[in-house]
Amino acid sequence: MAENTQKKQTTGSLFDSLLGTGKPAPSAGSNPAKSGGFLDLILGSPPQNKAPKKKSADDDGISEGEMKTTEQLYEEGLQKVIDVISPSALEVGVRKIQLGDGTIARTFFAYNWPSQIHPNWLSPIVNYEAAMDIAEFIYPASNAAVMKMLKRKVAEMRSSLTMRRDKGLSRDPQLEAALEDAEQLRDMLARGFEKLFQFGLYITVYAESEDRMKKIQADLESILGGKLVLTKAADFQMEHAWNSTLPLCLDELEINRNMNTSPLATSFPFSSSDLTSDQGVLYGINRHNESLVIFDRFKLPNANSTVFATSGAGKSYAVKLEVIRYLMMETDVYIIDPENEYTELAKVMGGTAVPLSIQSNYQINPFDLPKAMQRNDDEDAKPGELLRSAVINLHGLFKLMLGTVSSNQEAILDKAILDTYALKGITLDASDFTGKEPPTLHNLVDVLQTTEGGEDMAKVLKKFTEGSFAGLFNKQTNINVNSQLMVFQTRDLEESLRPMAIYIVLNFLWNEVRSSLKKRLIIMDEAWNIMQYEDSARFLYGLIKRARKYYLGITTITQDVEDFMNSPYGKPIVTNAAMQLLLKQAPSAVDSLQKAFNMTEGEKYLLLNAGVGQGVFFAGRKHVALQIVASPKEHEIVTTNPEELSRRRKQATAEKERDEQKIEPITEKSSSLFPAPPPEELEKTGEDTQSNATAA
Repeated sequence: MAENTQKKQTTGSLFDSLLGTGKPAPSAGSNPAKSGGFLDLILGSPPQNKAPKKKSADDDGISEGEMKTTEQLYEEGLQKVIDVISPSALEVGVRKIQLGDGTIARTFFAYNWPSQIHPNWLSPIVNYEAAMDIAEFIYPASNAAVMKMLKRKVAEMRSSLTMRRDKGLSRDPQLEAALEDAEQLRDMLARGFEKLFQFGLYITVYAESEDRMKKIQADLESILGGKLVLTKAADFQMEHAWNSTLPLCLDELEINRNMNTSPLATSFPFSSSDLTSDQGVLYGINRHNESLVIFDRFKLPNANSTVFATSGAGKSYAVKLEVIRYLMMETDVYIIDPENEYTELAKVMGGTAVPLSIQSNYQINPFDLPKAMQRNDDEDAKPGELLRSAVINLHGLFKLMLGTVSSNQEAILDKAILDTYALKGITLDASDFTGKEPPTLHNLVDVLQTTEGGEDMAKVLKKFTEGSFAGLFNKQTNINVNSQLMVFQTRDLEESLRPMAIYIVLNFLWNEVRSSLKKRLIIMDEAWNIMQYEDSARFLYGLIKRARKYYLGITTITQDVEDFMNSPYGKPIVTNAAMQLLLKQAPSAVDSLQKAFNMTEGEKYLLLNAGVGQGVFFAGRKHVALQIVASPKEHEIVTTNPEELSRRRKQATAEKERDEQKIEPITEKSSSLFPAPPPEELEKTGEDTQSNATAA
């Protein structure tokens, strides 16, 4: 009886322990603090009589759950990048995803690939004019497993070919090609030349409307289909497909294809035609993908530039836009203007226009000495070297003035120039030239007249001091470079004087550039005026080679492309220019440019058929097709279209006449609502008025 009772109690205690309905059965090794049973654990019932947690030294009465809740609330209150870039709403459909601003997104995946594919095949898609996300997932495979699998596949294909041969069936070219590819891949894998990967390609396209999406989808399928890369839309999986193209590294589609190293290397999407940087000025719009071409020429190995185009192609337009935008970057700009095209630009931008002619009040002394920078490490900054450099530059100028100079005459001229400087106390061994006035051309003529063998040269140079060309080259300089933009106008000069004037202006600007280290640009329009003479071309080439040292960029512009390139210094000047702009070209000149710039046939065709303001922009090793654009205000400043300028002048004249026109008194005009009475009534009215006045 006692045993039964004890068994019932034990059984009851066991069920109580399992069901958690009562006090658990005591045991020697049991913990009396424990309670609850198996169902309590399954149903998640809170344990009873939980042992109190020991307080640590840092315990301030806050439980661990409260701490986690507080941390979670704090994290939710922080602004994160995802809060900024995430759309306001997202609607996931069967065939598309619509974002909060109405943008439609659709994802495509590649499911069929050709047996061979060429490098850069993805470039048309990368540069396509549409917003898209391209994701590529590459999974490396184990070579050992691949080799084992290929061995089995090769055995199966050989067995299939043998069975077809035994049955007398016709050959299967597709099966034979697959066997050959598998054998070749086995050899490459065994030698370590190739590795096998799993490759997945997903493309998400964004569009503003359904019609635009259909157009993009058709173009996408056409471009890839021409390369035998077939795509499908990820219908019924749009959310997973979209997630796969987000920068989360999540492949939720897992649609992959076996690909070895060589074809995989051709699929890298780093072939965009973008040409932009964080700093610089806007040159135009990339015609490949409608991106902005922003560049800073001073970040290149040198800041020199060349602009080639036919007449009316927009070369002056492009250069003026560059000048306006570099002026905003605190760059001094000097322009040699042979046709007075930059006068309006100087007027609007607060610059200075310097007209150069025989009757002009502005003169530049070719004997001026440069004000060199005070740098201990610069050998050119020493007074003797400055004088030597000035004498060498004068030799080139006097060769332009004198024409052909023999070696004997050149030696006499060199001694005469040094003697002319010595008359003013300027010698090669002088320690300082400060405060000493340089000589003039008139002084040189006097020295040559008293020098044996220099009489003939003095007679030729005399026409520049006393003859018909006097007044431009034989006076002290009275031009101060105190403006950020200076335009030297040479249009009113005689054709024979223009190369000499440009030479003197370049020498004058070079002396100014060497005086201080500052960001500067020299724009030389119609550079062929100076390139057609060997001495002046050599001088220009020397400036271009040394410009980088003085933080200077020189831009040469010409429409005589063929003559420029055939000049002895034409190609070296192009080689020493890190930036080039080629606009519309004539068929006779495009072949020489193609050879000089290593252009493709497509780029050659683009230059031949380019419109106004369209061309190819080179910056270092990169080049893109460019469309030059300007704001309405910039266009108003830089345009040289004769029709537009004539219409603008007529409009300004009409407005001026309308403002000056006097407004006649209203009493002299009759109202259209109340016409004037006939003359008889006016006379009668006048008589009545007079009689009334008499009676009064």
